[in-house]
Amino acid sequence: MFCRFPGMCFLPLVMCLVLQDKVRTQETRSFVIPSAALHLYDSLREHTLSNGLKVYLLPVPGSPIVTMMTCFKVGACDEDKNATGLSHYLEHLLFKGTARFKPGDIDRMTQRSGGSNNAYTNHDITNYHFDFAADRWETGLEIEAERMRGTLIDKQHEFEQEKGAVIEELARNEDTPWDLEEKAMLQLLFGKESPYGHPVIGEREHVRSATAPLITTYYNNWYHPNNAAVVLVGGFDPDIALAKIKSKLESIPSAKLPERHKWTAITPTKQLRHEFTSKFPVPRMVMAFVTIPQGHEDETALDMASMVLASGKTSRLYKKLVLEERIALDVSASHLPGRNPGWLNIQVELIPGKERAQAEKLIVHELNRLATETVSAEEMTRYQRLLITQTIFSRESIHSLADSIASSIHMIPVSKLKNQFSLWAIVKPQDIQRVAQQYLLQDKSVIVWSVPKAEPSLGSVGSAVKPERRSHTQSEGGRSPVNLQQTKKVVLPNGLTLLMLQNSRMPIVVAATSLKYVREYEDAAQSGLALLTGSLLEEGTEQRTQNQIAETIENVGGSLSLSSGGGVVKVLKDNSKLGLDLLFDCLLHSNFPGEAFARKKEEQKSEIAQANEEPLSRAFMAFQESVYGTHFKGRVSRGTLQSVEQLTREDCLQFHRKIMTPENLTIAVVGDFDYEEVTNHIKSLTAKWDSKLQLLNAQPEIAFTKEGSTRIITMPQAAQLQFLMGHLGITRDNPDYFKLLVMDNVLGTGSGFTDRLSSRLRDREGLAYTVTATITDSADLQPGTFMCYIGTDARNYQRVKQLFLEEIERLQKEVPSEYEVTSTKQYLIGKLAFLMTTNESIAQRLLYLNRFGFGLDYYDRYKNSVESVTPEQIREMAKKYIHTGKFTTIAAGAIDQQGKVLPPKAEK
Repeated sequence: MFCRFPGMCFLPLVMCLVLQDKVRTQETRSFVIPSAALHLYDSLREHTLSNGLKVYLLPVPGSPIVTMMTCFKVGACDEDKNATGLSHYLEHLLFKGTARFKPGDIDRMTQRSGGSNNAYTNHDITNYHFDFAADRWETGLEIEAERMRGTLIDKQHEFEQEKGAVIEELARNEDTPWDLEEKAMLQLLFGKESPYGHPVIGEREHVRSATAPLITTYYNNWYHPNNAAVVLVGGFDPDIALAKIKSKLESIPSAKLPERHKWTAITPTKQLRHEFTSKFPVPRMVMAFVTIPQGHEDETALDMASMVLASGKTSRLYKKLVLEERIALDVSASHLPGRNPGWLNIQVELIPGKERAQAEKLIVHELNRLATETVSAEEMTRYQRLLITQTIFSRESIHSLADSIASSIHMIPVSKLKNQFSLWAIVKPQDIQRVAQQYLLQDKSVIVWSVPKAEPSLGSVGSAVKPERRSHTQSEGGRSPVNLQQTKKVVLPNGLTLLMLQNSRMPIVVAATSLKYVREYEDAAQSGLALLTGSLLEEGTEQRTQNQIAETIENVGGSLSLSSGGGVVKVLKDNSKLGLDLLFDCLLHSNFPGEAFARKKEEQKSEIAQANEEPLSRAFMAFQESVYGTHFKGRVSRGTLQSVEQLTREDCLQFHRKIMTPENLTIAVVGDFDYEEVTNHIKSLTAKWDSKLQLLNAQPEIAFTKEGSTRIITMPQAAQLQFLMGHLGITRDNPDYFKLLVMDNVLGTGSGFTDRLSSRLRDREGLAYTVTATITDSADLQPGTFMCYIGTDARNYQRVKQLFLEEIERLQKEVPSEYEVTSTKQYLIGKLAFLMTTNESIAQRLLYLNRFGFGLDYYDRYKNSVESVTPEQIREMAKKYIHTGKFTTIAAGAIDQQGKVLPPKAEK
């Protein structure tokens, strides 16, 4: 799925949940589905306007947020084979303007209303979305009414510049894993003539050759109200909202739509294979099978089959390939039905040097088991519960709830969406066996391997193909109606800090923990020890094995994640004690089993080897080292091959004893629970825990370098140049933080592409897909950095450096306009409504406030702090904190040590 840029727009669902409904499986156990799931869409209203536009309204009483999505039934599967990528390119262009809106106006309107916007394209749909405070959502409606039929695609609306951004997005993706693999898989599985046979972002030559008239024709073919649906979810009155939507959109005329491409794919009748040389050191495999369209009667059984195969650490393939045979770093499976028959795919990251043939053999064995043996009652219960519970978690926010509607309505009726949870709950083991026999056959599979140069070949079928990658949206979320000042803070006698906040709107409880000091205890010679220790926390305790830990949490459909910085457990309310038991058992009583230690150490070494071949990772490592020197922040957290190789199990045990003390840990519990019960339970779990905080390792003073420096990392195979520039930054308690926050948003982190660097380098110059500059993002207890970043064509090396310096110097010399600063402040204040979207995000905010000692009234003071910033102060901050003469510049890509582009290598 490709999107215009990462978004920030989720918040908690407001619902009164008092009942539970039972749905029995076909086995002896009963599965209890919370009414939150069964009644999630009860208030959903569906309307069809006179011009054919579908309108879906789901009011959520009390929600301070509204998400509006406009979803067109057009995607990559509607493109001609000689003009791929038009849907995604057009998605970008719909933000460029109309006769009324100039380039940048849509982002500025969204920014001044304190909202966020974004869009994504996949094979079947293109979805445009806005998130606003509940009283401002009509800004999105005004924009959609103008651009649905009024978008202009021409030179004045930056058609060519946006082409540059799309090309750089494509190039950036080529330097990340799974791009070539997915494209090769689609082409082999469906054939080049199939609607699903090409990548969503398109072939490079098609994007380069796309013309404004060509995309205008595509726009005129598909962008009509009778090919669209508007979804509105959140705090609004449905009758008033419907009237407003009608007044703005019903007058837009419908049109006759072109004939859709016919489904031409033929399911493979024999196994097809493709193999290519990877630029990365980790062998990767995709095995895929053609399945069914969304809404087909076999969809739920195939969903369950993918869960049984590779969802969680108790799944069959994870246990076999990762835990037992120790030949894989990771394995996953997913079922992806669409408007046309989709696919089920299995992805494996192999440990370098392990036998690829063995990996395939083990996967085929498990597929055969699925087809010949019925799944046990225990597995059925576990994965039904896991699938349903995780889906409930994922729809806790207004934005994700809206997306669940928008992404389905062009493929399935609303009635099927409403019954989704019940359908999962009644899948029989025999259903899984039947679909495995019908769809997951070895002689109908496609297998794609990407292999490091040193690996021996297993054979190849098909021609070389170019990579493509989906762009994932990161979400920051929306504010919960809960009041943080209602949080109860308890410091136990041993020094453990407990923060508790009730939020009963969903039957969910989240407990999140954070360690204040971690890498401060790591010796330079043991770089990577903290990360390795954290990765072992859920691999076994004094009371539970790794498998028992995984089964305990997955049997109740919960999630547990731990790292060197702490851990998070999320469960339904009835399992809150179990979740806390498991979390504290892993944190306090991990015993670092020898087998797990050896496996995790091998995995970490593979990750290091992988990072050493990724241009962005190499550039970032060099930047940190240059800025921080021998301070722990100058060392990469994963360590080096040499430092990790010498680590022992005893090292992890000793490090764990250092960091895991009650004074160093804070826990935040948020959700539907009883204060007294949780407090008493945590006291009982930690009653014997009384270890004391140890002295931190001495660290060298972090100071500015006396003069700037430049380092070029030559990587001939890189598709894109990764450019970083900056110097030492600030700590989070800096008194100028809020002035610098506004400065960041003016210069390089603003909403959409409203900031100066995005407006110029991305929009007007077309040099990049992503460009940023920030000093506040990395501010912590230790100083962060001021860092500029861009991923661009290697030919732009000198150009982007010059443009960064020009924009920084302009900010230092000229006071920004009142309009620019006011718009930025309005966005930052409006953004508060999206900072606490779910119980987990609220818990993380509480940990953040406690880490820096800000107090629970912090967000009440935040507004005044931002509003008080003046344009003159922005210029003062730029002069005071940005020192261009001390910049460290790092460039990693296909350039030589003089910064000249390397000549392309001749293809063999």
